[in-house]
Amino acid sequence: MRTSCVIFVVLLCFSLGSAKLFDDELRELTEFLRLQLRCGYPARGVPILAPAQISYKDINIRTENFGCNGNFTELIIEGLDGYEFSKLVWSNIFHTIKFDINFPKISLKSSNYKLNILARLFGGDFSLWGDGVFNLELVNFRANGSFILRPKSATSGVHVKSWKVDWELEEAKSQITGVMNSRLYSKFINDLVKEYLEVMINGSPTEVSQFMEELIVPPMNLVLDNIAWYEITAIIMGLANGILPVEPIC
Repeated sequence: MRTSCVIFVVLLCFSLGSAKLFDDELRELTEFLRLQLRCGYPARGVPILAPAQISYKDINIRTENFGCNGNFTELIIEGLDGYEFSKLVWSNIFHTIKFDINFPKISLKSSNYKLNILARLFGGDFSLWGDGVFNLELVNFRANGSFILRPKSATSGVHVKSWKVDWELEEAKSQITGVMNSRLYSKFINDLVKEYLEVMINGSPTEVSQFMEELIVPPMNLVLDNIAWYEITAIIMGLANGILPVEPIC
């Protein structure tokens, strides 16, 4: 999930033009991006993201009220190419990108997961383990905010600062099996996951924003470290040809 979020935001940076491009041409670029997610971008080390497929993924999550560790096998993430923009603005003075983007449906599926969970709920701690099929769907997952791009130098890379993004979720759907090897426990956890994600994302904006920033920004900066500032500037100002492909490169 981390890699998918990182690469999507980096590709978002690549797709921006100057203010005069913010009509039909911008829509064309975002539609190109939608197709490109299904092809990847090998020249920048970007894998295919629609769907994103990870053969094995370790998990180690820690927050104040939740801990989870384990792994996923054959993890598939679908829906990253279904995004809808309601705002996408570049400030040439402050080098700021403002955006409002919604993913109608993002699904995470794994043929086998193995997780140990420790959480605090209603003032008490409880622990669970699971070994089965993982199936989670996020409905209308929205990100609204801004970030600033800054050059390390004219030729040696770009980094993100002042990441200020709020997250919202309309609904979570969970169909996880194998919790405590019990159907009753599995149903309980599916109901709990649904409620927990909706309350956590919508009811704890500061904590969620910080968690997502720590998840996205550091690896995003690693990717941007390979992009020269003059390349970004040339794209934004509409002065360069050949940096972005003109058609899907599958």
